[in-house]
Amino acid sequence: MQLFRNFILVLLSLMASPAFATIGGLSKGVDLAENIKTGLYALLGVCSSIYLIYLAFMAFTEKKTWADFGWGIVYVCIAGGVIALAGWAWSAFA
Repeated sequence: MQLFRNFILVLLSLMASPAFATIGGLSKGVDLAENIKTGLYALLGVCSSIYLIYLAFMAFTEKKTWADFGWGIVYVCIAGGVIALAGWAWSAFA
């Protein structure tokens, strides 16, 4: 077990050399994170729109009330607020 731990420590110390940072490490990681964030924004927008269309259809056919539709709008606003808060935190701590 001691040999395995020493091997891992040596391997990690070799990988932390500045030569590996020139491959593009941080900028590629930031670009990937931005692409993921944009994709998640798009996914949340599509899901929110589908949810509100579903609630509007159900309210129009009187299977749900219009108050349920109103609360659905509130829930979508809360979800959007959480995403905006996460974006602010990303920029504040990055």
